[in-house]
Amino acid sequence: MDVYLGDWVLGVLQTELGDRPPERGGALLGPPGRPLLTRFEPDAEALSSPASYAPSRALSERVKELERCEGLEFKGIAHSHPRSLCAPSRQDERELASGLLLNGHLPCYLAPIVTVPAQLALEGHELALGRGKISFFTAYRDAGAQARIVPTRVRLVPLERDLARLASELGGSRPEIFLSDAGTGPLLAGRLVLAGGLEILLLASELYPLIPPLVLATSDGHSEQVPLAFLAATPQEDRLLEAMRRSFIPPGPYRRAFGPPSGRALTRDPKVAALAGFEVRYSAEDAEAAGSSLGEARLARGSGLVTAALRGRSALVCGCGSVGSYLAEQLVRTGLGGLALVDPEDVEDVNLSRTVYEAEDVGRSKVEALARRLVRVDPASRLELHPKALEALHPSELDRAVRACDLVVAATDDPAAQRTLNRFAYARGKPALFVGLYAGAQGGEVLFTLPERTPCYLCATRARHAVEATAGEVSEAVDYGTHRLAGESALGADVQHVSSAALKLALALLAPGSRLGGFAEEAAANGETYLTLSTVPRYWFYPRIFGDTPGQGAYQSVWLTPTRLADCPVCGDREGREDPLETPLRAPREEAFQAFLGEGGTHP
Repeated sequence: MDVYLGDWVLGVLQTELGDRPPERGGALLGPPGRPLLTRFEPDAEALSSPASYAPSRALSERVKELERCEGLEFKGIAHSHPRSLCAPSRQDERELASGLLLNGHLPCYLAPIVTVPAQLALEGHELALGRGKISFFTAYRDAGAQARIVPTRVRLVPLERDLARLASELGGSRPEIFLSDAGTGPLLAGRLVLAGGLEILLLASELYPLIPPLVLATSDGHSEQVPLAFLAATPQEDRLLEAMRRSFIPPGPYRRAFGPPSGRALTRDPKVAALAGFEVRYSAEDAEAAGSSLGEARLARGSGLVTAALRGRSALVCGCGSVGSYLAEQLVRTGLGGLALVDPEDVEDVNLSRTVYEAEDVGRSKVEALARRLVRVDPASRLELHPKALEALHPSELDRAVRACDLVVAATDDPAAQRTLNRFAYARGKPALFVGLYAGAQGGEVLFTLPERTPCYLCATRARHAVEATAGEVSEAVDYGTHRLAGESALGADVQHVSSAALKLALALLAPGSRLGGFAEEAAANGETYLTLSTVPRYWFYPRIFGDTPGQGAYQSVWLTPTRLADCPVCGDREGREDPLETPLRAPREEAFQAFLGEGGTHP
């Protein structure tokens, strides 16, 4: 049987036995039923001489009190010998036999011996103790009234040492060691208080540091587990300190925050941290200021093009696929402060080829996966998530989202959803951007609308539909069961070519007073609000426009000029316009009629 000795007990043994003349002694105690020693009770009233030690009655009474009041169990007697006598004497053997007889409930009886100075090298049953050593022996019952005494391997539990090192580095109080009942029996516990009042509680077994401890941090009445990277490759004496360095950044006072692994604290919002997958941090650093500085740093690279006002603006992005995810990320990277994301789908394997998603996102809601990526770029981002189809939003909910944003971005693969966004954006005076890709991403279009200044999306696309029907090259197949465009093979580079044009227009619409704002303003003034682009040579009607102009190939573009229709219910004559809240988002489906009839409705 191995014996486990807390290093704080070893310190007491040093003071009481190792630093004093022999022979002296005292009782060893620990949790019941376990070979763990957590306390040494010195025998101040013992009858002893330089050649003998006999436990006192007072020690026996004290042991009974500790067993009764603190739930400890008597394990045996430790005493000191004159130099070089590091094994039990015949008198010790008789005492051990008597001890086993008096403590019939004990399977064995510990009898470590302290000698100063130490002689020869330490063996497996010995530990260094100052200038001396302590040699562990265990007595077992033998046939008759004798005791069989054998050397016993001892393992030190260095909890006090490691907590003291931690307190020294982090600026904490002297650690307190005790036993804590966690509901499954006594556990070793260590407590220290860091600068700022943050309390650290460590719970461990006797197998520490081979098995990692549980660490809890408590501040302002809030407790949480501190994640530990307890690496076997790290030397045992450094494991706790190295693991805690990932979460605690001295000097204090320590406040709770969150940040990426091995990085600085970037937010104090636990919801943002959970979304981003950040780990807990404790430091005096102003996490919110650090997060905000990221946004300021991104604006610095766009200095002169966009302004700091972009941090206070937001966009509603409907559709978080190849176009929407790219636009959302680039808007945040450029400095946009807020986004509302709408998409009903989960990330699938095939999405990884043309979106910003990663393998770990597969199976997760697109809006949540995208939000996770965005807060990792800017933890201060203001995000609103709608993991549902646009038609599943209640009209009043969609209306609130449109009113709250500064730009509506329609990047869905549902033409009906594009038209719905057009109605709400125009009616609420919000600039809108509509992005679409043609068959195989051989081309695409970006159309923007400015209420009362430009025709709406519906007017613009009426003309486009007629051209598409004639050309036969631009149209895409529509699944008339879901109203969604069918997915096609296309290169991510081609998708992003169209998306990057949309991004520049989006930024221009979000920052009208900046130098970049003139990009959209000039196009609007000329009536050229409908941009078409190609990604392959000799596309669509482009050859008829560019003819034999030298240097032409792929990446051509043509700005079109839409015409407003007087009878348009969105942007036409005001008396003929319809409020979007008074217009159904879609015609009722068969299921709705069936539900109505099932509730007692009648045929018209």
